[in-house]
Amino acid sequence: MGEVSVCFQIDTDNRENFPSGLAFQTFRKQRDTFYDILRIWEENHLVPGWAFQVALGGKIRTMLTLHSDATNYSHFARLFKSQLLISCIQKGQQEDVVDDDSISILQTLKHVNPEKLTQLTKRLVTPLPSQNNVHGPSFPGIQEFFKDFILHAFNPIFYAHLENCLVYEIMELNKTQFIGSEIEDSETIVDEQTQNNFVTCLSSLRLLAKMLGLLVSLPYRLESGVSKEIITAQVEIRSSVVPSLNLQSCLQNAVIEGKMSLTIPWIAKYLAMMDIVSLRLPYYKKVLELLYYIYRAASTYDFATSDSLMSQQTAILLKSTLNWLFELPNFPKEFYLTWQEKYKTKELKPLQQLDKMLSQTYDVLSVEPVVSVTAAKYCLDKLDIIDDAALHKCCPLTDLKIRTISTKNIKHNVRGPNKHITPVSSQLHKSGANSTKYLELQLEEAFFHGQPASTRKTVDFVSERVASTCVKHICNTLLASTRETNLTTFRELMKKRYKGRCRETQSVTNGNNIEINEFKSSLANEMNLLAHSASKNLKEQCEKSIPQLCENRIVKSIESLLAEDSLVSVKDMCIKIAIRIALERINQWIQSHIVGGSLFIKDMELETNRYLRNNNTVSLIQEKVHNPAAASPTGVIGELRSLMWDIIDNSGKNLTIISISVTLNKLYQTLNERVDLLVGPEKVLYLLSVDFALLLVAHRMDLFTQDIQKLLIKVWTINHFKIFEADSPMLRLLSPRNVMLLAQPESDETWMMCGKFIRRLLEESALDIEALSDQCVALFRHDWPVPILKHLSKCLNESIAGYKSTDEKTEKVRYLLGWIAETCCEIEIGDDFL
Repeated sequence: MGEVSVCFQIDTDNRENFPSGLAFQTFRKQRDTFYDILRIWEENHLVPGWAFQVALGGKIRTMLTLHSDATNYSHFARLFKSQLLISCIQKGQQEDVVDDDSISILQTLKHVNPEKLTQLTKRLVTPLPSQNNVHGPSFPGIQEFFKDFILHAFNPIFYAHLENCLVYEIMELNKTQFIGSEIEDSETIVDEQTQNNFVTCLSSLRLLAKMLGLLVSLPYRLESGVSKEIITAQVEIRSSVVPSLNLQSCLQNAVIEGKMSLTIPWIAKYLAMMDIVSLRLPYYKKVLELLYYIYRAASTYDFATSDSLMSQQTAILLKSTLNWLFELPNFPKEFYLTWQEKYKTKELKPLQQLDKMLSQTYDVLSVEPVVSVTAAKYCLDKLDIIDDAALHKCCPLTDLKIRTISTKNIKHNVRGPNKHITPVSSQLHKSGANSTKYLELQLEEAFFHGQPASTRKTVDFVSERVASTCVKHICNTLLASTRETNLTTFRELMKKRYKGRCRETQSVTNGNNIEINEFKSSLANEMNLLAHSASKNLKEQCEKSIPQLCENRIVKSIESLLAEDSLVSVKDMCIKIAIRIALERINQWIQSHIVGGSLFIKDMELETNRYLRNNNTVSLIQEKVHNPAAASPTGVIGELRSLMWDIIDNSGKNLTIISISVTLNKLYQTLNERVDLLVGPEKVLYLLSVDFALLLVAHRMDLFTQDIQKLLIKVWTINHFKIFEADSPMLRLLSPRNVMLLAQPESDETWMMCGKFIRRLLEESALDIEALSDQCVALFRHDWPVPILKHLSKCLNESIAGYKSTDEKTEKVRYLLGWIAETCCEIEIGDDFL
């Protein structure tokens, strides 16, 4: 038989789970009959004229009535559900893989008739146009067997037990947790195995929901073209019936727990199977309204926010799934107008507030209170778990979009319906390495089916934790030593290359950093060779030490966690499976982080930048003549801090113009005449000087004379100051922190003094007007009290008063600053924003 059957479940299928020996023997007979029915369908369903009902309807009904005990119906419903998942999900995934033999056969075809092969390829990859763009749920392949089985069973007892079984399985799968990988750099990155598990889980949920929807809607099927009066009468009769599946609770918990990407696709599949009356019932109307709200909120979602609740791929999945649902023929289109008026875009609450709205008040959607849930450690909707393959498998509109794009430039086929071509590779016998691997996986599945459920959970847990431990060992021990060895080699190489280039050009760099880029380019080949060699050595070290380390840890863990009465052969098999899974995870991490050498290249680039900064960085601008009598940077830093503390603690009572002048002169000498000055202390000196100037403006304006200002500008216009051009203290002159500092005295004179000083900085070219404009724009992204806004307006007006633009660009910036200043003066903000 082509189908893989459900293996014996030791926890649920043994004799002890049946009320009598007769019931147990009858179930075994029912099981054999079920697979006989499936075999007959496989062999005959493509034969012209063969009818499911005529050939198998009576056989199915006889099988289901062999025993009337509820236990038998429950066991058979679980068997039906398990076989459904195996046939449609597990086997379908295996058939998607084309092995090496299939590829080789396809490659030989191009030598037979290349033109026909090209035409065949076009027909395979370019779908023909369809008359209807939106299709409802279908039952392709073997799903048709399970659909027809339900339709022709005509057994209400079986229907009830199957409904319970499907609901239970959906709820269990919906609780599945997916977290970011601990062996990746980011908390949102997941490994390949987790990604595959998510796709399998979501595909299973959508399949089960579709079958459940078929089962639930079976008694309510209506003929097409029914009148509104009939629909209204049916809604009135059925409005008090509560569905067996609590969609409201599932949907609300999905929003709060951040797992809408797992829940909404199967809910949409379930609702798509409902009849036109069900979707108009009060219960489902509330669910549809909440789905519409989520659709609108996801469509207007801002992914640039730091507290983003979902990834962009999650939003694509949600929007496409819900858009498909809303376009189905059975969807009540008359609800749209009400919802659109209720949720206008300007009044729509952001998705971040949706969970609060659901947990605190339900007046908006009139839904029942949701059970309190504990948020997951990692929000599923934030994870990078949905790739293109997942969208292709789980998003109904993915194929629709491809078909729509393809039909734009294709004329409609007037000769008849679409043609379906089965690729040759799908009929080829699976052999070779890939088929061997899948056979091993099937054997592992068969092994776990014969063991308690806790055995699989133990193996998965041990393999995941050991893989994480081994990766940490690689990072902390093997990788650390390899990086240090590689950097040591690179430093020696870089020093030799640097000294040789200095002798050739007398200077490695100039003001435009042209020579810097040339020097870095000259090291590119050596960096690539070193990185490749380091990654190769590290990979060899991992291959030698990691398997043994992994095996030792797994053996100890499995022996400690498995039950004491477990057979030795069971323990050995669990150990082998856990080792395979753990090594696969580790190899995936090595392939994505180690192989290729990108990590080592980044280290060497940082080392190059650090070396250039600390060696002759100041010579990039101008030559220094070392003055040993110049004050040391640590001494000047101490003096500046003493002056600033005096202002903060004593309002600057001990400060004099002479003491300030002496300190600023020392500062200038240190920055301009100390060849041994490193970049770190130099940056600290510039930062302290700016803060000191602002403190003088805020608290001792009487000491902030023209001469003091001249000394400060003299310091800030040193050519060395251009080293920090990308992170200059001048770029934060009007930062929120400094604005609050200037606002402490609550004096108009402080802001006027600040404006005059800024104007002088602009005139002396110590501050660029475009940089000032950027600071002002960034400043007004925050909410400020009205008094501060008015003070800022005065400060800006004073700073640009009389400023002469040198070109059209600066003139536009000046007008922008004037407009900002005028706007600040006129803004009146309510108390709610203060």
